[in-house]
Amino acid sequence: MINCLEVGKKYGDTWSLHPVSEEVAPGRIIALCGSNGAGKSTLLNLMNGTIEPSTGSIRLNGYTPKQRLKYNDCFGYMPDDFSFDDGWTVEETFVYYATLQGASPNAEMLKRVDLYEHRKKRVAQLSKGMRQRLLLSQALVSEPDVLLLDEPTNGLDPVWIRMLQDLLREEAKRGATIVFSTHQLDVASMLSDEVWMMRAGVMNGKVYVQEEQAAYERLREFFFESRDDTCQMDVARTK
Repeated sequence: MINCLEVGKKYGDTWSLHPVSEEVAPGRIIALCGSNGAGKSTLLNLMNGTIEPSTGSIRLNGYTPKQRLKYNDCFGYMPDDFSFDDGWTVEETFVYYATLQGASPNAEMLKRVDLYEHRKKRVAQLSKGMRQRLLLSQALVSEPDVLLLDEPTNGLDPVWIRMLQDLLREEAKRGATIVFSTHQLDVASMLSDEVWMMRAGVMNGKVYVQEEQAAYERLREFFFESRDDTCQMDVARTK
């Protein structure tokens, strides 16, 4: 469960994220969709507690970032840009980050992200997509109640994006609350239950996804055809 209460971030006189009040229930998959500078990563970083809000608050399962240990235990995080040690193997890297989180380094997780057969390879030998999947594995390994994923499809081929869709559905089915960012409209409509449309630090509206193509067309209309910076929630509904 994620609760955002008028949470926002300001740098000087400039809002990186204007105040947002939202609640995300267990089992829901939310896409934060928008271009660079839309506020997607800012909202994710407020959720993971790496930056402090200028206004408002966030709770994960009822805990605030000030309750650091319990708060951190709630979520798994996949950053957009992270470099593993190139000299370590996939297996060594996975075991290290699992242990760091107090989780059991179960090899089944490497199978879920299709890296088990590559476990003896050095990180330096991995493609961009394989590194992304290794990064995803450390976010999933503790079976967190909340998953926060920053641009998780970067470097993934179309086949693995579909596999990611199945994986996220499995996580949602066990009750995880999932929030991910993307600038790709097709990815947002494919992977999520609900898309939060963001522009210049403002959440302008939502698309509730039931049919993928209809959701994609609604997003395309907003980002490329609409001159209005607001989108009514009911109008955006694709159900």
